[in-house]
This record gives sequence, C-alpha cells and structure tokens, in this order.
Amino acid sequence: MIYDAAIVGAGLSGLSAARYLTAQGLDVVIVEKSQGVGGRAATRRIHLPDGTVLPVDHGAQFFTARDPLFQDQVSTWLSQGVCFEWATGFHTWDGVSLNLPEPKWEAPRFACHGGMSSLGKSLSEGLQVIRDFTVSSVSLNSGVWILDSDSSASMEPMRARSLFCSAPAPQSLKLIGPYLSPADHELLKRITFGSCLALMASFERLPVDLAWKGIQVRDTHSPLSWIACDSSRRGEGERHGSLVMHATPEFSSREILSTPEGKETAAAEMLRETARIVGKWVGSPISLIKHLWRYAIPLGEGVSEGFLRSESHPSLYVIGDGLQRGRVEGAWLSGLRGARHHVNRQRGI
Repeated sequence: MIYDAAIVGAGLSGLSAARYLTAQGLDVVIVEKSQGVGGRAATRRIHLPDGTVLPVDHGAQFFTARDPLFQDQVSTWLSQGVCFEWATGFHTWDGVSLNLPEPKWEAPRFACHGGMSSLGKSLSEGLQVIRDFTVSSVSLNSGVWILDSDSSASMEPMRARSLFCSAPAPQSLKLIGPYLSPADHELLKRITFGSCLALMASFERLPVDLAWKGIQVRDTHSPLSWIACDSSRRGEGERHGSLVMHATPEFSSREILSTPEGKETAAAEMLRETARIVGKWVGSPISLIKHLWRYAIPLGEGVSEGFLRSESHPSLYVIGDGLQRGRVEGAWLSGLRGARHHVNRQRGI
C-alpha cells in the first residue's frame, strides 16, 4: 500500500499533523519507535513497594494556550476532561528564599489529571500508529518515500507520497539530510537542544502544609531549574505523593551523566538541593527514578513558518517544537501548519 502521507514520530507535532491530514481525507500512517505516543508530553507509571501505581509527569510539566487555534484545541480537551487549569502562579527560589507567585500571569497553566500523556492519547484516537517502528533509512523512488525499519525483520517498509519528519532536528538530519538543499541543511543544523535530567521522587506521604505546586529555580548556581509537586495534578485521595525535579541544561550536559554511576551522583546532588529548598523530608523517598531527555529544550529562534518544507523535494516536511520555539503549544502548531501548507499546496491554494 502507498499512503498519501507518512509521519515519522508520534509526538504532539506528528499527531497534530496526522489529525489535520486525516480530516482532509488523506490516508496517513504514523511510525513511532516506542510503545507510547505524545513524545515529551510523557507520564511514567511508578510501581511502589505496596503495589500502588503512581502516574508521574517527567517530561513536559504544563502548557499554555496563546494562539487562537491552540486555544480551540484546549477548549475541546477541557470539555472532554482531558486537561484542566492547574496553576495560577508558581513559587520561585532565588538561592536564598522561597517566594510567593507573582500576582498576575499572562496565561493560565494547564495540566492533566491522568498525566500529560493524556494529550497524545487524545490526539492519536482514530489514527493509524505503527509502534516499535524505528526508521533505519529513508529513500525516494519514483516519487514515493520508502521508510525501512530495523526493528523487526518481518516489518514491511512504509511507502507514502509525502513525508513528514517530526524527530528532533539532529535526528531528522541523519534520516533525510541527503534530500535537503544546502540552505535547508544549514537551517536545521542551527536548531540545537539542551538536555534535561529528570528526577522522580515518591514518598509515603507529602507534608499536609505543602503550599506550592511548582517552583521555578532562579538561582544560577543551582543544578535545578524546576521542582513540581506532581501530586497536585492528580486530585484528592492519593495516599502517596511524588515530586519531579528538572536539572538545568548545563548540569544535564555534564560528562558525568554518561555513566550509570554518574547519573546516581547527579541525582543525589539534585535531591540534596531540593531538600535545601523545600525541607529535609525530601531526603527520604521510597522510590527514586531518573530519566535523561537528550532533546528537551529547543534552542534558537526556530523557523518563522513553524515548519520546514524541503526546497529540493516539495513532498518532504520537517516539523516539531524545535521549529516553533518549543513548548507543547509550539509542537502542536508546527504539525498543524506543516500539514495545512501541504494540503493547500495540493489544492493549488
């Protein structure tokens, strides 16, 4: 079978593109290297010693909606119970004291009671997603894109008349670099990412007087950039509680993180810093899990259109939050704008 469009990656940008293309009547397939969907809008299920399973968001922590198109999408999610308005302000840590949220915010922050992975699950409903399909090579034959996978010897290549690559720019370059013009190649090379070491700490219970939902760490000497009370996103009635800590890109890029022992050392340092900020009780979690996001924070200005269409091969698009200045909203908009451009071009608009 030859699809109208194949999309590499079931992150939010890939899912957004697929939903629009499918709504316009195109046959679309998404190939995803993992079992999950949603990319960095991810939720880990943590199994505690007593059998309790806690959902914990270790990637994207919340999202905003400023663009009218994304505001419409968020309104749909709100009506469906996928997300809710989580916070009207975050505390800040300046290296000396914990400060109350600033009195006025420009936009509410949304989260999901079931975890941020709920966004990907919602967007993927009704779409064809082939999981465990790691694209090993991309080729073009007589106007048809061919995606081969090294995931399984029995897995058939995917064929499509157009191709959308939503992998982070460095990974996209490895796959489709030969099909980009020199100018496009250089543009993607300028889109780089900062990494982020995420730490998930679970506790028998959290202090009853915990007054904050999230803390933005503004101490330039701290290894941390963010601390979240993940349990504040889950509603009432949970016996156990969890915190999520994100390290700064500088701390997360240290060579020490290249070994398991180094990750243990880094996690211990992050936990000590969190205890210094919020209290000594943080030093005794019943579960501690680490995850390194290598392509966590897009750097640079992105692309003005929010997507890249190949100058050499008009049926090839690159999408993703890195081209739209990051964030959940940026990922969703990048996919939508790339897909809409493709449909309009086909229709001569």
